[in-house]
Amino acid sequence: MKFKPTNIKGGFDSGPEQQMMRNRVTDILKRNFERYGYLPLETAKVNYLELLTYKYDPDAEIVREIYKIRDQGDRDLGLRYDLTTPFCKYIAMNQNMKLPFKRYEIGKVWRNGPVKNGRTREFYQCDVDAVGISGTHIEAEMLSMAIKCYLEMGITPVLKYGNRKLLPYSDAVIAIIDKMAKVTQDELLRDLEKHMSRADAEKLVTHVKTAKKIPEILELEKALKELGVLQYCEYAPYLARGLNVYTGTVFEVFDKNGAIQSSLGGGGRYDKIIGNFIDNGKEYPAVGISFGLEPIMAVLNAQQKTTGHASTLIDLMLIPLGTESWCQIKADQWRKDGKNVLVYLGGKSMAKAFEYAASYGIKAAAVIGEDEIKGTKQIIIKEIK
Repeated sequence: MKFKPTNIKGGFDSGPEQQMMRNRVTDILKRNFERYGYLPLETAKVNYLELLTYKYDPDAEIVREIYKIRDQGDRDLGLRYDLTTPFCKYIAMNQNMKLPFKRYEIGKVWRNGPVKNGRTREFYQCDVDAVGISGTHIEAEMLSMAIKCYLEMGITPVLKYGNRKLLPYSDAVIAIIDKMAKVTQDELLRDLEKHMSRADAEKLVTHVKTAKKIPEILELEKALKELGVLQYCEYAPYLARGLNVYTGTVFEVFDKNGAIQSSLGGGGRYDKIIGNFIDNGKEYPAVGISFGLEPIMAVLNAQQKTTGHASTLIDLMLIPLGTESWCQIKADQWRKDGKNVLVYLGGKSMAKAFEYAASYGIKAAAVIGEDEIKGTKQIIIKEIK
């Protein structure tokens, strides 16, 4: 039987144009993270399965989605599904580090879950976390930084925020409330009726929608206003972020123009998870945000289809006509000046050379023959449309 090369469902290859866009996004993120004092960190991609599942019930959705493997020593391992659990492990293994500690990490994670636009099974996460800092000022700083990152990418964000202290309900009920903005009122009530009467469900929905802002929310709003970003934020008292690890402020980011409906990132305060993980009697207040690189890419791809703008790293392509060495030397001179220069070595057909340039979005090229290096010594750079 002939083998047909293909990716697994939810896996992908990233071609040059997509990878250039991805690199541009991660460059923006890294630059802003470091400007705010976050330090780079790299954690292990393969971990003991016990580590990855310690905080969840065996039938939890995230446990079912773990890609499980076994090594030659017959040990149960798994691919990381997020960057938070390996980060907690790092803190546990380095308990003598000076706090507060601000870190960022950009790396691949894997989840064997549903696949849709902006959601794959193999994807990058871009996480920022601050450990050892309580209060709303670090939250406001982190949200302000996130908004600036999205704006620099060319995305107008809507940052929805709430607080888990507004939702003193069971995990099952909270999971339903978290869908309030995504389903109809009837659908919401029907789901809640699985846990309470219709009358109680209606009262609960009204209570959540009209919940009075607690001091933490008012303090956060005041800080966001002072930092000049409150206009990008929207109060969402129903927001829970699903996971029960959150202890206070929670937030999610969406594209204002609605290119996709999925969130582009989110996070919140999780003051207990690291302390429970280490179990040494100490407190580790923490807050973090994750940027969803795949949904961000989906938004930027939608924008590119609208504008027709293609990405390229190449500033100029030289087409040698028997002048390969001279072109290589000349290209090196331009490269020292910061230009990205490609010397075309695919043959002497100018038609094919210009076709090649157009296919990769190269906007400028120059044909270099004997006249250009010995005769007129003029290099004419042509614009490629």
